[in-house]
Amino acid sequence: MRTRIALLLPCLFLLPRLLAQDTLRLSLHQADSLLVGRSLALVVKQLNIDQADADRVQAKLFNNPSFSSSWVLGGSRFPYLDIGPNGEQVVAVEQLFRIAGQRSLAVRSAEHRKAMTQAEYAELAASLRMQLHGALYQQYYALRSITAISSQLELIKKLQEGYGEQYEKGNVSLKEATRLRTAFFALNQQRVALRQQAIGAQQQLRDLLVETRTVIAAPTPAELALPASIPVPDDTLVARAQQQRPAAMAAKAALDASATDLKLQRRMAVPDLAIGAEYDQLGNLHPVQTSLTLGFSIPLFDRNQGRIKWADAANKQAAAELKQTGLSIGNEVRAALENIHVLKGQLAATNTGFDTQLDQLSESLVANYVKNNIPLVEFTDLFDSYNTTIIALNQLKADLQNAYEELEFATGQRLFNR
Repeated sequence: MRTRIALLLPCLFLLPRLLAQDTLRLSLHQADSLLVGRSLALVVKQLNIDQADADRVQAKLFNNPSFSSSWVLGGSRFPYLDIGPNGEQVVAVEQLFRIAGQRSLAVRSAEHRKAMTQAEYAELAASLRMQLHGALYQQYYALRSITAISSQLELIKKLQEGYGEQYEKGNVSLKEATRLRTAFFALNQQRVALRQQAIGAQQQLRDLLVETRTVIAAPTPAELALPASIPVPDDTLVARAQQQRPAAMAAKAALDASATDLKLQRRMAVPDLAIGAEYDQLGNLHPVQTSLTLGFSIPLFDRNQGRIKWADAANKQAAAELKQTGLSIGNEVRAALENIHVLKGQLAATNTGFDTQLDQLSESLVANYVKNNIPLVEFTDLFDSYNTTIIALNQLKADLQNAYEELEFATGQRLFNR
């Protein structure tokens, strides 16, 4: 028995630590660090950058020279594979050159495409960061609402049970007992909906962070503080976003790449030049002859017409996509600004310290009901209004936090120091 107790004691001391390892409490900054290191979507995009860089390296390479050799062997000495004075031997070396600036254009096009993949990586990283912050804020304020109404739910549950017993004894009416049961059911239904929100946010956090443990949002006070104002005028934000947001930069790089590729395809109509040297023994005019060779194809039928037409269409498509991207970015910024103004105005309408006033209302509400200062109907109505307001207020704060995150994503800038 003593041996079992001795074995169990270390386990009891380790149990809280083991339970803590199953839960990951993260601030927004800590979550960002994990996202960059773990996100499989970002790993895929990084590999796209590596592939684009490999294309750039390949475009810089020269064509390999070709080497050929042939021997005409003397018949009597065939077994010894000796050319001898009566045999012929030819050795040739040839190098293919891409002229008309084709190689430099290919390198430039590859560089533009690498810049495009880098901008796409930055856009994806910003999008994932916005989703991560949104899930953290949503979970944090949902859990706050759950905590706030859980104590109220316990109170109404006890009152419901008490009224149920009094109803069985005939001391209260069915209407009164039913009203409390209805209030309990409605409040519990609200808590279930909040728990479902928290579960959805939990799943999103696990997916984004490639995590199996429970992730709990623990924002710092600075991360919870709402910005006092937007530091840049609205028109300036729109103009900057259309230039600096990674999506705009990716579209611009795609246009530059397509324009360079169009130039390249037009230059590809110029045939490549092949220059070589040949050494010939006993096969030509002179017993030993050294020759210089020069060759190129005659662009009679194939002048790269199809690829030029394709590149021209791709260039026009990229130009249209750049315009569409700029228009969409501008509208996203304007919508985010309008959303912030609406939500900020709604929060300001609640007045400073509204949370404290609600807590005081809850305490006085219960106290007055216990003292029979207010009837059951008024109590349940005020009780329902209180809890509904608490939930709505926390959701409003979560929505406003997400609106600021959406504005930073839409502009491609970190506007707020938090």
